[in-house]
Amino acid sequence: MENKMYLTILKLFANKGIRFTTEDLARELGTSKRTIYSYFANKDEMLEKTIDFVFRELITSDTEILQNKELGIQERIKLYFENIPDAYSLGSIIQHMEELRRHCPNLWEKVNHYLDTTWDPLLHLIEEGMECGELEPVNTKILKLMIFQTQKTLLDYETLAKNQISFDDAFNAMNKILLYGLIKREA
Repeated sequence: MENKMYLTILKLFANKGIRFTTEDLARELGTSKRTIYSYFANKDEMLEKTIDFVFRELITSDTEILQNKELGIQERIKLYFENIPDAYSLGSIIQHMEELRRHCPNLWEKVNHYLDTTWDPLLHLIEEGMECGELEPVNTKILKLMIFQTQKTLLDYETLAKNQISFDDAFNAMNKILLYGLIKREA
């Protein structure tokens, strides 16, 4: 039931921002407000647990890839980049970041922290790959900035719509550029 609640909260949040009501949620779930309040003390907790749910799902799947020692470093990095997050879940949060910043600054900080640290385990693996000579040496601070800023842009619905590209296509293109670069290599 909790997963269904979180997904429904995301849907309502995407459509109404923080203005959705507990009554809206109860109606969507076909349950009572009393049942909802048995899971959440208030709306802030509802939003916070939903944000945690979205990032927990993403972090869990990424961690499984990065910790799979049966795969080489390059293969783990490739799979990590192919593990595209659910654009709807992230996008519905990012779409209302300004509203969160104004009305729920603690949640705004939490989302920014998640976005800022999501790539850290990958960067550690990249550093490991550079140390053992499997990867070309790069400045990982610059790499993180590139990834972080591009990710923020790709999660902006207006930017994607203006450029007539889907999140999945944009994220795949970013990953391909990061993984394989621009210079054509000899076969």
